Amino acid sequence: MDYAVAVKSVYEHLDNDHVDKAVMTCLRIARNLQDFLFAAVFLREMYPNRRELSRVICEDAKHLNLDAQKFVLEQSLEYWLETHTIDFSLGTNERGEEKNILALSISEIDPELDQLERECADMKVPSGMGAFDTAAFADQYSNRKAQIGLRMMAMRKVKQQVKTRCLNYAIRIERELEAQSKSQNFLATMQTDVNNYFKAHCEDVYTKLQKAAQLLDSNDPEDCALLLTEIRRAIKASTDFLYPPSGGMVRCADGKERSLGEEQYLNRLREYLATTFAKSSSRDLLNAESELLSIFARRLHELASKGVHAEVSTREAKQGLLGLYMFLNNVISLLQDETS
Repeated sequence: MDYAVAVKSVYEHLDNDHVDKAVMTCLRIARNLQDFLFAAVFLREMYPNRRELSRVICEDAKHLNLDAQKFVLEQSLEYWLETHTIDFSLGTNERGEEKNILALSISEIDPELDQLERECADMKVPSGMGAFDTAAFADQYSNRKAQIGLRMMAMRKVKQQVKTRCLNYAIRIERELEAQSKSQNFLATMQTDVNNYFKAHCEDVYTKLQKAAQLLDSNDPEDCALLLTEIRRAIKASTDFLYPPSGGMVRCADGKERSLGEEQYLNRLREYLATTFAKSSSRDLLNAESELLSIFARRLHELASKGVHAEVSTREAKQGLLGLYMFLNNVISLLQDETS
C-alpha cells in the first residue's frame, strides 16, 4: 500500500466533505499498518451493529492476547463515545433518561440529513383550512421541526468530530512517513558513503558489500542463506583491510598475547579499535557496535558449520548488514576526522 497516496486521498475526501470515504480510507491505512486500536476506532464508525463490529475487530486483532484484545475493544469504545456524545438532549427514552448519544454509522448521516431537510421543506400548512386547523397544523409542524433541528444539529456535530479524527490520523501518519523518509535517506547516504570509500580503497570489501546488498530484498530461502554468507565474508574482508592478519602470537593492547591470524578476524577487529582509537571519545560506541557485530558473526559461523542458515531470518540478516554499514561508517568518519 502506498501510504502517501492513501493519506492524500483522505485529505481529498475531507475537502469534498465525503467523511464516510475518509473513514474507509483511514480504516484501510490502519489495517495495513496493523494499528489495531485505530482500526477498531474507524470500524466503529462504519459498523453500527455491535455483534458484527466485535466479530470484525476480534478477527483483525486475533494475534493479540486476550488482554490486548480487551484493551482495543474498550479503548475504541471510549473514542466512539467521545465522538458521538453531544452536549444537549435529544429527548428521553422509555425509562425517562435523557438521550445524548447519537448511535449512527458515518455512512448513515448524510442520507438522513437529506431526508430530514426534505421533510422540513414539505411541512407546509395546507391552504383553505380554518383558523383552528391552521393553528393546530402550525403547532404540530413547529414541534416536529424543532425535533428535526436538534437531530440535524447532533448529526452535523458528530460528522464534524469524525472528520476531525480522520484529519488528525492522516496528519499523524503523514508525520510518521516523513520521519521514516528522513531515516531512510540517512541510511541510504550512509551506505553510499561506505560504498564509495571502499570502492576507492579496497575493491574486495566493496564487491562483497554490493553482493550482500543485492540479495537484501529477496524472499528466496537460498538467497537468504547466500546473503548470510556474503555478510560474513564482508565482515572478514573489512577486518582484513583494517587490520591484516599476522603470523604467530601478538601482544595486544590489553597486554595479553593472542593469535591474530587469518581466521581470527574478530580478534583483529577488536585489536584494531583498541590501537587505532585509543584516545577517541567515540571508542566506547565503536566497541559496542563491534561487539554486536562479533556476536552476529559468531552466530553465522556456528550456523554455517551446522548447515542451518535458515534459522536466521531475513530480518536478522538485514539488521546484521545494517549493523556492519553503521560500524564501517563510524570508523571511516573517525579516520577522516583524524586526517583532516
